[in-house]
Amino acid sequence: MSTQSLGRTVRTVKPIPQARNKFERAMWVFMRYSGLALTFLALSHFGFQHIVIGTHNITTEQTVQMWGESGKSISLNQLAWRTYYMAILGLAMLHGLNGVRQVAWDYIGNNKGLYTLFMGVVAVLSVVVTILGALALIFGATSMK
Repeated sequence: MSTQSLGRTVRTVKPIPQARNKFERAMWVFMRYSGLALTFLALSHFGFQHIVIGTHNITTEQTVQMWGESGKSISLNQLAWRTYYMAILGLAMLHGLNGVRQVAWDYIGNNKGLYTLFMGVVAVLSVVVTILGALALIFGATSMK
């Protein structure tokens, strides 16, 4: 916020608004920490896939080697990769769902019925996508041979 005063711009700082309740405060904190963790996870994924392996060298076989093949036992290394990608999946879905919840509250929070319906649909879709992603990680990749 700024105002003009004798040719000078005077800026006033608005205080941080109070949270509606303790849940909102916790979700505010979660967004900051999950965003920080996702930044690290996404940049490390990008660095490994695009710099270490190389974009043109990424193949289905390389993914099978990292995740393990469907129906076969996995190594400790493959378990670590699955855990890494499960962390990205889980944090990204929770972070995104919380962001959608906050934006939806800003736009349709005054209509409680519509807000509840919208968030119910978004939550169901998020759960379905998370389950599908987790199943893909749990069961591993299938070779294209």
